[in-house]
Amino acid sequence: MLLQEIPLLLALIHISVGCQFYPAGEYLRFIRVPENLPVGDEVLAVQVFPRRALTIRPVDKEDDVEYFTYRDVNRTSVAILLARSLEDLVDRDNPQNVLKFRLVCDYLDGEDTVSSYLSVTVYVEDVNDHSPTFIDAPYRVVVDELTPVGLTIFRGILAVDRDKPNTPNSDVHYSIVGGNERGRFSLDNSHRPALQIRRILDYDTGDREFVLTVSASDRGVEPKSTNTTVRIIVNDNDDLPPKFTKGVYRSRIREFYPITGVKIHQKLKFDPPIYAFDQDLAIDAPIRYDIIAGNDRKLFALDPMNGSLFLEKEIDLDQERTLPGNTFVLQIQASQVDNPLKTGVARVEVEVMDLNDNLPEFEVDFYNISIVENLPNGFSVLQVIATDQDQGDNGEFTYVLQDKSGAFSLDSRTGWLTVRDQTVLDREKQTSLRMQVIAKEKAPSVVSDKEGTSYVAIEVTLLDANDNNPTFIPTNLYEFTTQTDAKIGEVVGFVKAVDPDLGRNGVVLYDIQRTSNSSRPSPFIVEPKTGRVVVNETPLQDGRHAVFVEASDQPTNPSERRYSLAVVTVEVKKRGNKGTADEIPDFIGAPYEFWVGGNVGIGTSVGQIRVTDAVDKNKVIYDLLHSYADGVPFAVEERSGVITVVDDLTRYERPIYDFEAVVSDDTDLTLVTNVTVHVVDPQDERGILMKGTGSSPIEFNVQENISGALIGQLLYKNATVTNNSTNGNNAKTLRFIIANQQDVTDDIAISQDGTLYTKRALDREKRDVYRLTVIAQYSRGIVSGAGIYQVTVYVEDENDNAPVFDHSVYEGTIKENCISGMEVEMNYPIKAMDADLNANAAFTFILFGEGSEMFRIDKHTGKVYFTSADSPLDREQKAEYILRLVASDKGGLKSEARLNITVLDENDNAPMFVQMSIVPDQGVQILEQDGGRLGVIIVSEDTNMTDIVYLRKDNKRTMSPLLGLPEHISVGTPILRLFAEDYDAGLNALIKYEMVSETYIPGIVSSGIGLHVTQFFMVHPTSGEISVARQLLAESEFRMNISAIDSGGLKDNLTIKIFVRDYNDHAPVFEKSFYNFDAVEGFYTDHVLGKIEATDADFGQNANISYVVVAHMENELLPFSIDEFSGMLRVNGDLDRETRDKYKFKVVARDNAVRGSVQLSSTVDVEVNVLDVNDNAPEFYGYDELISVPPPEAELFTNHNFETTQLIPVYYATVAENSPIGTPITRVFANDSDFTGNGNGLLLFDVQQRRNMETMFAVDSKDGVVTTVGKLDYEVEKAHNVTVVASDLGSPSLSSTAMLMVTVIDVPDDTSHTEVPVFAHRYYEVELEENVPVPVKLLTLNVTEQYQSHRLRYTLVRSDDQEVTSMFKVEPKNDTVYVIQTPDRERRDKYEFKIRLDRVKLGRGMPVMVYPITSERLTGLALNEVKIIVRITDVNDNVPKFTLNGRPIVAAIPTSASYGYQIIRLQAEDPDAGDNGEVRYQILGRASDDESHRFAIDPVSGQVRSIASFTRDAGRVYGFDVKATDRRGADDGKSSIANVFVYVIDERKQLIMVMGSKPTEIEKNMDNITSALFNATGYDIRIRKLEPHAERNIVDYTATDMYLYAVDPHLNIIIDMDHLQKVLHNKMIDIEQLLPVQHRVLDIANGVGERGVQSRSQRFLLSTLEVGVVVLGCVIFVGALATALCIICIRKNRRKQEKKYAQSQALSYTIATEPHVKPMFPSTYADGIHYAEPTDSYLTMIPQRVGSKHSTAGVRHHQHDRSCVRFENKCITRKKRMTGLETSVTSLHSSGKDSGIVDSAMDISGRCQCGHSSSHSSDDSSSSSYEDSLKSVAHRKVKPQPLHQIPSVRRNVSFPHRRNRSFPEVQESPIVRRMPVHQTTQLSHHPGANPVGITRRSSERILVTCPGPSVAQVNNQGHGIDAAEGQSICNLISKGAK
Repeated sequence: MLLQEIPLLLALIHISVGCQFYPAGEYLRFIRVPENLPVGDEVLAVQVFPRRALTIRPVDKEDDVEYFTYRDVNRTSVAILLARSLEDLVDRDNPQNVLKFRLVCDYLDGEDTVSSYLSVTVYVEDVNDHSPTFIDAPYRVVVDELTPVGLTIFRGILAVDRDKPNTPNSDVHYSIVGGNERGRFSLDNSHRPALQIRRILDYDTGDREFVLTVSASDRGVEPKSTNTTVRIIVNDNDDLPPKFTKGVYRSRIREFYPITGVKIHQKLKFDPPIYAFDQDLAIDAPIRYDIIAGNDRKLFALDPMNGSLFLEKEIDLDQERTLPGNTFVLQIQASQVDNPLKTGVARVEVEVMDLNDNLPEFEVDFYNISIVENLPNGFSVLQVIATDQDQGDNGEFTYVLQDKSGAFSLDSRTGWLTVRDQTVLDREKQTSLRMQVIAKEKAPSVVSDKEGTSYVAIEVTLLDANDNNPTFIPTNLYEFTTQTDAKIGEVVGFVKAVDPDLGRNGVVLYDIQRTSNSSRPSPFIVEPKTGRVVVNETPLQDGRHAVFVEASDQPTNPSERRYSLAVVTVEVKKRGNKGTADEIPDFIGAPYEFWVGGNVGIGTSVGQIRVTDAVDKNKVIYDLLHSYADGVPFAVEERSGVITVVDDLTRYERPIYDFEAVVSDDTDLTLVTNVTVHVVDPQDERGILMKGTGSSPIEFNVQENISGALIGQLLYKNATVTNNSTNGNNAKTLRFIIANQQDVTDDIAISQDGTLYTKRALDREKRDVYRLTVIAQYSRGIVSGAGIYQVTVYVEDENDNAPVFDHSVYEGTIKENCISGMEVEMNYPIKAMDADLNANAAFTFILFGEGSEMFRIDKHTGKVYFTSADSPLDREQKAEYILRLVASDKGGLKSEARLNITVLDENDNAPMFVQMSIVPDQGVQILEQDGGRLGVIIVSEDTNMTDIVYLRKDNKRTMSPLLGLPEHISVGTPILRLFAEDYDAGLNALIKYEMVSETYIPGIVSSGIGLHVTQFFMVHPTSGEISVARQLLAESEFRMNISAIDSGGLKDNLTIKIFVRDYNDHAPVFEKSFYNFDAVEGFYTDHVLGKIEATDADFGQNANISYVVVAHMENELLPFSIDEFSGMLRVNGDLDRETRDKYKFKVVARDNAVRGSVQLSSTVDVEVNVLDVNDNAPEFYGYDELISVPPPEAELFTNHNFETTQLIPVYYATVAENSPIGTPITRVFANDSDFTGNGNGLLLFDVQQRRNMETMFAVDSKDGVVTTVGKLDYEVEKAHNVTVVASDLGSPSLSSTAMLMVTVIDVPDDTSHTEVPVFAHRYYEVELEENVPVPVKLLTLNVTEQYQSHRLRYTLVRSDDQEVTSMFKVEPKNDTVYVIQTPDRERRDKYEFKIRLDRVKLGRGMPVMVYPITSERLTGLALNEVKIIVRITDVNDNVPKFTLNGRPIVAAIPTSASYGYQIIRLQAEDPDAGDNGEVRYQILGRASDDESHRFAIDPVSGQVRSIASFTRDAGRVYGFDVKATDRRGADDGKSSIANVFVYVIDERKQLIMVMGSKPTEIEKNMDNITSALFNATGYDIRIRKLEPHAERNIVDYTATDMYLYAVDPHLNIIIDMDHLQKVLHNKMIDIEQLLPVQHRVLDIANGVGERGVQSRSQRFLLSTLEVGVVVLGCVIFVGALATALCIICIRKNRRKQEKKYAQSQALSYTIATEPHVKPMFPSTYADGIHYAEPTDSYLTMIPQRVGSKHSTAGVRHHQHDRSCVRFENKCITRKKRMTGLETSVTSLHSSGKDSGIVDSAMDISGRCQCGHSSSHSSDDSSSSSYEDSLKSVAHRKVKPQPLHQIPSVRRNVSFPHRRNRSFPEVQESPIVRRMPVHQTTQLSHHPGANPVGITRRSSERILVTCPGPSVAQVNNQGHGIDAAEGQSICNLISKGAK
């Protein structure tokens, strides 16, 4: 052994000394070198020694060794060097990156050559030393603007990299690095540079050319890239329609006059002109213009080529009444000629300006009206109406009246003709008046330039009114004489009175007026018709008898009767009786006759009445009586008897006045005499003056301011009568008296020789003329010898007054910049007055003050002129000049006034922008402040949250800053406000802001910006506020040119720069809405599934997107990750489809919003499907046993012990040996967890066949059912071992094996099977929808295979349910069950039946049972029977139905119902099930329907409630509709509607049934009670409310108040409560019989007031408080009765005393006459309207005691007015019921309309003669209206009283202690008389009725006629009062009359 190993060892030692590569044993070496390794560099260092020869030899290719060489380094080392460049080796199309060579070392040991080798493999690494190079660059692409998004427009981009192919160094990636800032384009992906359109292109908005910079870069470690450009030219496409430059074009034209009918062709002007352009600017298609609407009448024509609009027909605006706003609105269209479907629309508004081409037209051609004479001033009689069809100022006109009589005035605006001077309306002077009304237009007319072209004539006919009193002639004072023994019937004298009225108004009758306190008859009577005064008794008592004769006219209406009184003095003398004057009191010098000049002033003394000393002059009272209806100008002092002038004598035409002077004292003394006063005309030449006195007044002059100055002397020209006469007693027979009042005699006096002189210095300015009446008398005092001088004294002027200006302040105006000489317009003419005369009154004007040198004043005219031309007026420098205006006369007297001259503005200053206000709250920022170059000042005002930017500095314009706006700012948001100043004022300073231009600069720089039509901003014209008008585009810039224009067109411009900042308002948008990836199950490491990409429409940082994976469930671990920036989705980990076949998660893309912005994100669902791999073999389950089996290799290696065994599932089964072939014996089960869809989880069963063995069993490949396929024989083989294989369909297929142990059961040969199942299933439950169309197949019965070959018959098992046999049917020879009738769930929802299967014998055809019935059955079910249950499901086939069968639902509600009151509950039934039967309710109502808004309904329960108040709705019926909808109110639900009527019951009329049971008991039996009431009455009586019974504030809880109402079941209406109460009372017996025994009716009450009615079975007691109140009331009543009795007794005693005192006095009398104007109505309607008895019209006098409390001093012209506050204290009037009617006076004009009524002739002064107000208002007594009368009625609540005399409408001056009186007058208490009623004239009368006329003031014009069949109401505005108001007035008056 050892010897054998020795040669081997020697051989090794021999080898070791040869050439050897180290380290030893290394035969192969692998190295890497870069391709750019320089030639000569070392590639490899090799240790090899000892060597002799070293060679490099090829291995694969001969060329490989050319790249290398070697160099000996030392004895042991060799360096392998690069001999040839490697660059071309790798960088080529077919690169070679591996070089192989062998180093061979030979060594010669002397014997043999020993070689060693080392194989070297050199891997050449590619270096990224080449940049990609584009092919055919640069690129140019032409694309259409309508190219859809996503379409590839260019595929020619290509770049190559010469680096090694298929390596990162040559892998080129493409990207767009420039020119695509707006994201219009994208590349398909980074590897395939297909250029695609990413966003829509729009040529018209600037997308015309794009230059994209495309970069190609490799993926080397230091990547290299190359750029090129792609120029994309966008072609315009005809995608936009034409567009007009404005949306609305407006123009104005004037209407035509005259209308000639000639066709015209007038071009209309528009600014700017009508123009449309093609928005596709590059195409610029020709445009056609058309009118498409508003030109139906062909009034306009539109030039189709240039859009000029022409007017084709004349337009008359009067024919265009329906034209809104006088404007024609046309719709014009611009369409492309080449494509008429592309159109643009604009509106044209042509306003027609009105011409004044229509004259006013009156409604009638002639007015003819009739009115009653003497209508009061201000009464409206007629309204003339004219219309003008023109518009505006052209249609305005005024009415002008041409009335020569001056009787009427006309309201220039309304056309109401009213009475101006009632004195002209005197029928006795003229019977009619004619006048003319002209309609004067405001604007000049084009029809006629003459004024008065439109007019209408008016004729007013005066109707007679009883306005004249009978007048006695010659006077009303008669004196007759008779003897005491005159016989009865003897005529004493005649009286005569005349009346100028017409008809019965002028018929005069006479009568004696008796005094009221005289019981004895008058001794004289007067004949009514003749006026003869005759003796009535004899003998007559001597003395003077005063008889008052009354003359009255006889009008139709006795209440209008007028009276006059005459005093007839009959002196009865005894025959032969003589007496002396000294024995009795008498007048001195009576009768009296006085003269007075006709031009003397008021207060002039006329004369004096004197009495003898027999009369106590301290107690005497003087009075003057007269009968002049028009009054007298004289009155007498009560105490002195001096007669003075009390009224202007020029107002009276009468030259002679006759009076009765009455003197009386406090005794029975009464003296009467005649007084005659002559009014002498100064020009009278009738010989009344003294002889020699001329007819002209004597004139004297006297200097003012001199006391005692001589005026002149009057000389009596008859020399026979002088003051120096010596004829005995006639010495000094002539004396002079100034017969003037004190104002003359205080200044001027006359001496006895006729010398006139001044008593004190006269003032000419106060009085320049004195007119004296000088009487020259004889000393006898005889009037006939007297002469009257009319002397006029003129006071001469002295310069003692300074000029006085009319006004203390004058205002003037003048325009600035006016020329020199311009007049200043003054508010008042500058006038001054000097009270002196002539030269003394001459004065001049002088101006003083700052700026006075600029003005001058004309000394004659007072006009002020501007004179300074060098210094023009500038309002902005000085707006007002305040000057002193001095007026100075020649005497140096002066006065001053202030002159304010206001300089009016002219538009001479242009507006200037001064500042802008920025709103930072809206995101507005100042980005650039002009760099401070012009000093923009920014002031922050925190209070207004605005920044103020001043645009002017040192009065120089600065540049506006650059403003930044956020992109998301809302449309309409104000961003800034501009402020401009205009130094002008008023309208000239009104500034209007306009947007001159707006330049839009897109954020993307392009060659064309595009036409910018729609503005993005708008400026408010008045406030200067700039707001956003359109959604802004991000990263865009705007430059707006804003102008501020004043009313004169002067303007200032300002440029505003705005930059729109991008706002993060776009969330990232994923390219797909859902991502789905597939991954094969397995284990992965950083495997890329795909890319999820999102884009953001924002810009900059807002568009940078980050991605993150979010699991659906919290804390869920997912094997997926995504790159934060690229969106690459990767999988890491194990994917097992059997564990989880699908992963669902979300990927969130968030943008990186800038600071301060909200970060937005989007989410997308990602689904990763794990694809199946066939990695799971089928697995058996449901086996009986699991056995361990050795592996198959155990058979081959019998002596090997295997550690692992195989588990085999085992199934056990038994089968009878006589089982027929095909008998199932068992079923095996297996499952494969792989996916079945690809076959990996699909299983097939098979029985493994064994060789040389008969196959007895088979298995169903799908179900796994094992059946017999051969004849079994227990005796041959008792058990069978069957191998069942389950294999899937995967590739490769996997399988598993199971064992089936089948045991064969021995069966005797004579035994056969008896029971085999007939049906596979013996129980079925089927759901069937109702209303299905029949017949329909219900189901098919499954018969087992054993019996399918037999002859069978199916029958329906009979039962008692007949519906089953009619509903279902089974075919006898078929196993199908049918439904033959349509089921209805609402009728029956479930059917149950059986079907039996019988086998039919072939012989007889008789059915026999298949097998006998055993105990193994379902309940009641045989083995050959099957049970079927059919359930009918619901369909919404029924409509909800209300329970009242379609009739309206009636309910009631009280007026006291509050919010939420439950009225009624509605119920609708729906027989459907589930949601189909769920009903919801709602009230249907209209927007204008108030009724449905008062109620609400619960949608579920149907309870109707009130939600409003019904306090004022008693008796009303509200109706509304209620809708019931099934399916819970769904839109597709079925519905029905019911009408609901709710009656509002008056709380006072409600019906209450009082029941003798507690409320809780009544509530339980409400149904029984209402049923009993229905059976008894036939009415549906309902109980509205239950309450405990309350009576007299006592609550009885044992009784119940039932509030009832009833519905008529036939008419379906609410029964009236009164009727229901009667029915219940009548049916009370029936009700009590039908009601339950425990309930009894106690009472039936109607309304609240009847609650106190005593119940039939209840007693109530008064409380202590109630008893006390009753007792207190009785005590008060007794006290009041006693007080009333005392008052009656006191009044009765007082009357007796007065009567006794009156009878004890001697006869005295006083005279009165009728006043001048007879008022027509009482001062207030509270007095009622009555008639006086015509026969009782005499006056009874009671003398007045001197010194009593009732006596007064002063001039008493009239009685107290009834409305005077002192009337009831001073006047006691016997009240008489009037028998007549006072009627209204009306007038009718020609049109038949009511033209006015007579007004009350109220006292103009409005004051009673006592000085107290007689009206209801202290401010306006003369215009008290009908409403005031009603108010006074309501206020005073006085009883109706007779009418009394109303004061005369005449102004009298009162003087102390003077009086005159006129009958009929009511004397002050205690003088009492019955006076005639006040009259009115009736012109309208209703025959057979009792008309009552109610008048109102003419300004209100109300006429109410009562109580006839019609009521007419008219007022001056044409509005009326309703009939109810008129009836109320009539009732009020009727009560007053009664």
